[in-house]
Amino acid sequence: MPGQPNGFTPAKLSTLAKWSEEHMAAIFEAVTEEDAMKAIANTFPDDVRATLNGSPLPRPMIDKLVSIMRPGPQGGLKVHWKEQAEVPKDPSHRNGAFGGFYYITGLRKPHPETGEIVPFIRYKTVTVKIDSMSEDLSYDSRMITELVFVASDKPAE
Repeated sequence: MPGQPNGFTPAKLSTLAKWSEEHMAAIFEAVTEEDAMKAIANTFPDDVRATLNGSPLPRPMIDKLVSIMRPGPQGGLKVHWKEQAEVPKDPSHRNGAFGGFYYITGLRKPHPETGEIVPFIRYKTVTVKIDSMSEDLSYDSRMITELVFVASDKPAE
C-alpha cells in the first residue's frame, strides 16, 4: 500500500458474513473434538460476553456445549445458513456487527416423548460483535467479542 513503510500491505479480509460462515463451520463441522476446540479458541476470546436464551454463557460453557452436541468422535454436524446481515464499522471489515439465522443438522438426542435416540435439528439466531484483537494490520485477528444467541432443538422430520 503506498505510504506504508517497507512495502507493508494490510491483510485483505473477507466480509464479516464470510468470516462468520467459515468460523461456525470450523467449530461445528470439525472432524475431531481437538479441531473443534481450536476453532472455538480462534473465534472467541476468553473474556467473550455471551448469552444463550437470555442466560449468561461463560466461555468454558461454549466449549462444553459444542462438545455435547457432537454426535461422535468423528463429528457429523453440518451448518446451514438461512439469513444474514452484516454491518462493518470500516471498509476493511476489521470490526463490525453480524446477525444471522442458521440451523445445524447431525445432532442425535432422545426424543422427548419416546426416549428413542433420533436425529434433531438445532435452530439458532445469533447477533455478534466482531472486533480485531490487534493493531497489526498484516493478519486477521478478528474474534467474536459479544454474542447473543437463541437456540432450540426439534426432532428432525
